[in-house]
Amino acid sequence: MSDRQNQWVSYMSKYISLVVIALSLLGGGRSNILADDIKVESVKFNHPDEYVSGQGFMALADRRIFAVTAFANAMGYDNEAEGIQMHPVRIKVRKLLSDNLADYPQKVKAWRRYYETRKLAIFQYQNYALSLSADWPFKRIRPDTELGYSVTAKRLKDFPDILNDFCLTAKLDEVWENVKANYVAEIKRYNIDGMQRQMDFLWEYLRMERRDTLTLVNVPNLLDTHYHAIGARFENYYYTVESPGSHAYSLNIHEYLHSIVNPLVMAATVDSDSELFAYYKAGKDKPIVQSYRDPVTFTFECMVRALDHRLRVLLADDPTDKKRAEDRVDQLTEQGLTITRVFYNMLVDYEQSELSFDKFVPVMLRELPEYKQ
Repeated sequence: MSDRQNQWVSYMSKYISLVVIALSLLGGGRSNILADDIKVESVKFNHPDEYVSGQGFMALADRRIFAVTAFANAMGYDNEAEGIQMHPVRIKVRKLLSDNLADYPQKVKAWRRYYETRKLAIFQYQNYALSLSADWPFKRIRPDTELGYSVTAKRLKDFPDILNDFCLTAKLDEVWENVKANYVAEIKRYNIDGMQRQMDFLWEYLRMERRDTLTLVNVPNLLDTHYHAIGARFENYYYTVESPGSHAYSLNIHEYLHSIVNPLVMAATVDSDSELFAYYKAGKDKPIVQSYRDPVTFTFECMVRALDHRLRVLLADDPTDKKRAEDRVDQLTEQGLTITRVFYNMLVDYEQSELSFDKFVPVMLRELPEYKQ
C-alpha cells in the first residue's frame, strides 16, 4: 500500500465517527448507549409562540442555544467577523448580563476559569446545548452517541449544573423576556413553504431517493459571530443554528448537504495517485481551511460549497446570480478551498450524465485534474 493510500486510510479511520453520524442523517440507526446518568427523553417545545412550523420544517427561538451562547459571551467569547459590528441584540444581552452579574465576581471568575479550561469552540458548546431539555432548568435528555463531538461528553459533563446556576444568577429568564420579541420576529421571517420547494429541487437534482424523515429546524442565534452556522442531528430533528448574515431565511442547503456529501466521500475509494492530496496540501495552511485540517473534511467542505453554489444558480436562474455565485466559488478556491472550482465545473458534467449523484462522487474524486498553482 502506498504512502498516500496509507494516509487516506488513516484519515478514514480517524473520522469513522463522522460516517456513523452522517449515515444516521440518511436514515441509519443509532446506538442506544447512554451516559451514566442520562434519562433519554424526547425533546418538548412547550412555548408555541417561540416556533413556527410546517410539514417537516420548523423555525425555533431556541432557549438552549440562547442560554449557552449567552454564557459564552459573559465568559469572554468576544469574537466577531472582521469589520462587522455585533448584532444589536448581542450588544444588549451582553450589557444586561454584565449588569446582572456585577455583584457576583467570584462566581464569574470561577465560570470564566471553567470556560477557558474546557478548550472548546463555540460550535461545540452549541452542539452540546441541543442535547439538553428545551427549557431551563436544563438537563441532558439525549445520549452521548448523538453528540457531534464526543469530547464534549466528558469535558462538559458538569455543564448543565453550571449553566443552570448561571441562568439563575444572571436572571436569564428576565434577559430572555427582554429580547424574546426580536427572536420571534426572526423566526417569522423564515419561508417555511419555500423550504419544501428547495428540498424537492435538491433531491431531484441529486437523482437519489431521500432516505431521511427528519424535521429540519432553523435556529436563529443573534448572540454569535456573524456568518457562522452549524448543523446537528438529535433525535429526529436536524438543527441548523444560524448567526446573523449566515442564511437567507430559507432552507440552509449548505448544512443539510453535509449530511449527504460526507458519507458519500467517505465511502469512495481514493486512488493512491489521486490529485486530492496535492489540492489539500496547497490549501491546508490558509486561514479559511483551519477548520478542515485534513484531506477528508477538506474534501467534504469543497464539494458542499461547490454544490451549494451550483444549486443556488439553478434555483435562481438569473445571469446576475450566476455571476455572483461563480465569483464566490473562485474566491473560495483562491482562499484555500482549492478543489471548489474543480468540483463546480464537474457538476456541469454530472448534469449532462445519467448518473445519480452518489454514483458520480467516485468519478469526481477519481478524475481530478492535475493541480496547477
